[in-house]
Amino acid sequence: MLTPERIDPRNADDFNAWYDAWTEALEDGREFPTSWSREEMLVGLTRDEKYWAQEIWIIRDGSREVAGGLFVEIPLADNTDSMRITLGVVPAYRRQGYGTALFGAARQIAAERMRTRLLAVVEAVDEKSPGAAFAEGFGFTLANTEMHRVLELPVDEALLTRLAVEAAEKHDGYKLVTWQDRCPDELVDAFAQLHTVFAAEAPSGEIDHQPEVWDAERIRFREEQSIAQGRHGWITVAIAPDGTLAGHTELYVPETDLGNIYQWDTLVVPAHRGHRLGLALKVRNHLELQQTDPGKAVVHTWNARQNDHMNAVNAQLGFRPVEAHQEWQLKLGDG
Repeated sequence: MLTPERIDPRNADDFNAWYDAWTEALEDGREFPTSWSREEMLVGLTRDEKYWAQEIWIIRDGSREVAGGLFVEIPLADNTDSMRITLGVVPAYRRQGYGTALFGAARQIAAERMRTRLLAVVEAVDEKSPGAAFAEGFGFTLANTEMHRVLELPVDEALLTRLAVEAAEKHDGYKLVTWQDRCPDELVDAFAQLHTVFAAEAPSGEIDHQPEVWDAERIRFREEQSIAQGRHGWITVAIAPDGTLAGHTELYVPETDLGNIYQWDTLVVPAHRGHRLGLALKVRNHLELQQTDPGKAVVHTWNARQNDHMNAVNAQLGFRPVEAHQEWQLKLGDG
């Protein structure tokens, strides 16, 4: 009988065995894998957390070799009817029941936590993704698709400067402000409000997403966690003529995932759209980052297919698509 086991991430042998198998499964066949580094994941799993509970599970073969792993993320502050799972089976062990057993463990966790929705992410390089077929086989429906795009650094500074000048013609009176890692105290409440708006505005397809509430405490928690994980943020905001925050963008540079840089949120508040602030924010942030000479690196970004404006901005910067980031949803009782 195939029986998944929950493991304690503080047990180094068990954690490393889980991480090795899980990442081997998730990165199979992908040119640009984006798993958290071993160090980042360990911090995330062992640090006190008030917004998410997290669990990791493994499944072994008859020789006690790890055949696959499961990562479970359980929201505690909002969307508390849902649970997110990332499941991977080592290629040599696929189609032997290991994935089914891990999914059974996920359903049991959901029942114990009284969660009625499961969300699962599949990184699909092509239409024959085994993860997509697996999800569909258990009753999941494809709820949203984002395109994973990459941009090789350094970007030609002449291009960035030209785009900045073109955008500036449309947002006279707005001021762009950049910081690293920690939001200035005088902006943190307004910055938190931007995150609340982003959670509501970001295209999410058919996912039954409920509003998120961000405040200064939640911003500080995320900043502290990022620093603990060795992730350094470059954040640029747009300040409107009336002093309110009109938008923001974020890039994160990890210490333990060299060569990769991650684009997180980019938002322009609806009332301030039409001033090319999205382009201006991203160009300024890239210029600020390149002043630190990150060397040759790849920036990763994800945007919903239906987000035409941001996809156009990314195309101007030179991003190119490499795979589909699919979000699958299962309403328990349906599958």
